[in-house]
Amino acid sequence: MKIIHEDIKKNFIKLKAESIDDLWHLKHIIRKGDLLEGKTFRREEQKTDKIRTERSEKKPVYLKIRAEKIEFHKDANRLRITGVIEEGEDTGSYHTFNIEEGSVIGVTKKWKTYDLERIEEAVKNTNAPKILILTMDMGESVFGLVRGYGIDFLASLNENIPGKYYSVKRKKERETFFKNTAEKIIEVFDRYSIEKVIIAGPGFVKEEFAKYLKEKYPILNGKYVLKRASSVGRSGIYEVIKKGDLEDVYKESRISREIGLVEKICQKILKDEAVYGIKDVEKALSYGAIDTLLIVDELLRNEKYEKILETSRNKNCKVYVVSSEHEGGEKLKSLGGIGGILRFKIN
Repeated sequence: MKIIHEDIKKNFIKLKAESIDDLWHLKHIIRKGDLLEGKTFRREEQKTDKIRTERSEKKPVYLKIRAEKIEFHKDANRLRITGVIEEGEDTGSYHTFNIEEGSVIGVTKKWKTYDLERIEEAVKNTNAPKILILTMDMGESVFGLVRGYGIDFLASLNENIPGKYYSVKRKKERETFFKNTAEKIIEVFDRYSIEKVIIAGPGFVKEEFAKYLKEKYPILNGKYVLKRASSVGRSGIYEVIKKGDLEDVYKESRISREIGLVEKICQKILKDEAVYGIKDVEKALSYGAIDTLLIVDELLRNEKYEKILETSRNKNCKVYVVSSEHEGGEKLKSLGGIGGILRFKIN
């Protein structure tokens, strides 16, 4: 993300979204009631009765709208924000800003500390390396792109590999499977500007595949590392993250940090060294007992949870807003969406 202009005295910041991760950040920065402004496209309405007898072309306009509905469409790489026009053509009518990679949007709102920290993080991570995690076993490979908000499961390949008694056919199908997997890696590398791929899985298939890549696809040499995972697919990809393999490649990975913290809080709960759920968190906060607070991003649209977050900061707690889009966020949601690691045990 890029800050184009900033005037905190007027509660105004103009931002440029440079990636899909930035759209995700904006989803959680912009809330109902915020004032948005920018260049957009709008169909010209008929001046007589406002009924469009023919579908008119969209024309560029500059509008200010009061946000009412915020929707993040991952599949379309788009953030849609709908609200009433407060300044510009057709004041009082509804309009939707379609924010995509490269879009510039001005936001006027009462800025919270965590909003500004989120922008700072997005700016810092603009040039963060893009990592692909590939889990594979013989006949199956699954591709997961590491995003700031979670894992984007891009594709899966399946090939029916015959048993060892059909050695000739098995060798041919194995070669086809490796070739298709390698071609998909190159496709993903080119499309998403990937810098590194983690290849993981059970058994020795990943080693055989690495040998195949070295011989047939030298263009990928030095761009992959091998790690072990006990399974393939979604569970295998998250296993790679939990074990810290992602952190070995990219030490500042947000998803790795968040999943690790959720795992830690679950372990601490078993020892009565952590609390979860709004009631117990509020109680622990009143005692000054919370050292680290975790809260799912979805809850920050609720004033009660916003207040808890601000109280935590005032009590010098370490605060982490966890994405609801990955396994760690899902697990935290099952605990009520909020939890805290304690400085000391409480009854």
